[in-house]
Amino acid sequence: MRKLFTAKICTLFVAALLLAGCEGKEGPQGPAGAKGDAGAAGATGATGATGATGATGTANVIYSDWLAIPATPDFKGSNYKEYGISAPKITQEVFNSGIVYAYVRSGGSASIFPLPHTFTNTYTCQSRILVGWVMYGEYWVTGTVNSTWINNPKTDYFTHLRYVIIPGGTKARVAGLDYSDYEAVKAHYGLED
Repeated sequence: MRKLFTAKICTLFVAALLLAGCEGKEGPQGPAGAKGDAGAAGATGATGATGATGATGTANVIYSDWLAIPATPDFKGSNYKEYGISAPKITQEVFNSGIVYAYVRSGGSASIFPLPHTFTNTYTCQSRILVGWVMYGEYWVTGTVNSTWINNPKTDYFTHLRYVIIPGGTKARVAGLDYSDYEAVKAHYGLED
């Protein structure tokens, strides 16, 4: 019986050793569990503060280079002469619903004047807008016309003209902007020299 008891103890001991040796091994991974439902959408957040006003854009404003006023007028009257300056950006649409401002200067002078402009009791310079053209005119306003002025080619003060087109749909009159002040218009619309 003692042998039997010893044999049973040895068998149990060997079985325990075998089981202990298998204890660290892992089996294959089981299948993934079912997914849970997505949670409900959260409430809309509060409206943020209004941002600062952006800089004024110039995407729609069109302006010409400083264009030389031709030396010879297209029309001459007894006290008036007029010069045609090609302006292909003045389309029928601009003519019908936009606005065009014209400015003049003498050569590279920093003095720029809006049209119309009158020299003290001498003559008035003005512009007439047509589809595809800006007509620059000079009208002698004194009683006696200077024959040299009316009969000779370009002898007046202004030599260059620039036009600025504000198409229809773009707010033309900006509160506080003086359109007779070229420097203010240039700064507001970002015009280049």
